[in-house]
Amino acid sequence: MKSVYKYIIFSGLSMVVLSIIMFFTSVGLFTARGDYPEIIIKLSVISFVLWLPFLIMGIFLTIVGIVGRLKKNQ
Repeated sequence: MKSVYKYIIFSGLSMVVLSIIMFFTSVGLFTARGDYPEIIIKLSVISFVLWLPFLIMGIFLTIVGIVGRLKKNQ
């Protein structure tokens, strides 16, 4: 059976990358000018609100996965 910690590390790193993408996308839409659809504006607001919790959860999952994998190898 494959290690669960490998999947936890992968999930954590994916969430960190996703939070960075969410941050830059939402900041870009806040500073953009023009006529955007209402759904795009709402998505940018949601992205801006949720990027920090995604970053924190991603870092937490990555640390848990690394610590668990190191303890398993010992």
